[in-house]
Amino acid sequence: MGGLAFGKALLRTRILWILLVTIIVTVFTNFVLYKLTENLLKERLQNRLIAIASTAATSFDPADIESIQGSNDITRASFRTVVSQLGAIREANNNIRYVYVMRKTDDPNVFAFVADADSLATNEELDENSNNIIDEEEAPPQPGDLYPVNDYPVLRDEAFSHASVDRDLQPDQWGLMMAAYAPVRDKDGVAIAIIGMDILVDDFQARTQEALLPFLLFTFLFIFLITLLTILLTRVWNEKVEALEEIDRQKDELLSIVSHQLATPITSIRWYTEMMMDGDMGALTKEQKENLCTVHATVIHLVDLVSMILEVSRVQLGRMKVMLQTIDMKEFFAEITDVIEIRAKEKGVKLIMDIPAELPQAHLDKRLTHMTVENLLSNAVKYTPSGGSVSFRVSCNAGCLHIQVGDTGCGIPPQDKDKIFGKLFRASNVRDIEGNGFGLFIAKGAIDAQGGKIWFESKINMGTIFYVDLPLQAVVRKS
Repeated sequence: MGGLAFGKALLRTRILWILLVTIIVTVFTNFVLYKLTENLLKERLQNRLIAIASTAATSFDPADIESIQGSNDITRASFRTVVSQLGAIREANNNIRYVYVMRKTDDPNVFAFVADADSLATNEELDENSNNIIDEEEAPPQPGDLYPVNDYPVLRDEAFSHASVDRDLQPDQWGLMMAAYAPVRDKDGVAIAIIGMDILVDDFQARTQEALLPFLLFTFLFIFLITLLTILLTRVWNEKVEALEEIDRQKDELLSIVSHQLATPITSIRWYTEMMMDGDMGALTKEQKENLCTVHATVIHLVDLVSMILEVSRVQLGRMKVMLQTIDMKEFFAEITDVIEIRAKEKGVKLIMDIPAELPQAHLDKRLTHMTVENLLSNAVKYTPSGGSVSFRVSCNAGCLHIQVGDTGCGIPPQDKDKIFGKLFRASNVRDIEGNGFGLFIAKGAIDAQGGKIWFESKINMGTIFYVDLPLQAVVRKS
């Protein structure tokens, strides 16, 4: 169950990361879309203000503006005309707070004031704080007053060439303001002055906030739905995983029970057939003996199969029994190679052995180690075509037994390498060769249970080498 818990934790971590990335992408996407919408609204606002300024600039007589050069000109009729026209422009649009006319000077960073809509206002109209005194900030500028325009790059660099508008909104005592400018041209098309107007654009802020609300609602709703869906999918997935794990556990329990139940009667059949073959129950005819040999071979195969199924269930359930005992390694390997030599010779495969004459004793599980080594050698012979070779090398170093089994067979395809030690798995290029997919699964379980490790190297159509490292004094790993 530890693997299941780890798998769930890993799945939960991956899902959280996916959810987090999804939320970040959603928020970022909606933010970008909102900023695009805001810029679009801002561009439409700027175009509208430019249109207002351009229209206003055409309402002036250039001669009237040219005639206003200083404060002495405030008595001129042309001055009153210009101021009146500025006032009419402001009254036509309630959002215009200031409207004025300015001209260039010899200094490009300084403009000269001409007139504004309040230039002829009465003291009562100018007294905004109602203290009966026209304060300095309330006093209207006079024609010819100079104004630095360093802080207004659009006004300084663009206003005299074409209608333009400030790039950004500026907060003011009245609210958010945006300035628009347009050149006043003479009959030759030369810009003699500019008309400027500061326009209240609080409605723009209201519109952008209105545009923001759907984006926020969509973002929160999408995140909520994604989170809810993720929780539901995680719960369903966990339930499925637990159900599959339980089915797998029950299947392994059933295999264990069945193999235990089959072991006794099959063993009995084996004993009786061997007794009959030995003549303990009377002489047999030649035909009877041949048939009995066939039955005995089948029974031996069933014994091996039941034993293998039992080992698979033990590995799967974490109940691999490890019975450590002192082993004479020379005799141990001799028992295995005597059997493998016969199989290799029958198939026409050359068996190359490199086993030291002297080997130390080892404290291992003889049954599990024997099963693993014999399985590796049997597979090597089985998957090596006639005329090929199988190598078996053994060495001891630093308290560790090193085993190497190589063949010149078909090799393991790259896409199968991560699955080769799996239960019931067989490489895709050996499906036509007899096998059940249990051997390497059991071999890995047997080596792992003794504190060792098993791995391999393989090249397609060139062969495979399996490596086994086992401590001479095995350490039993608890499940």
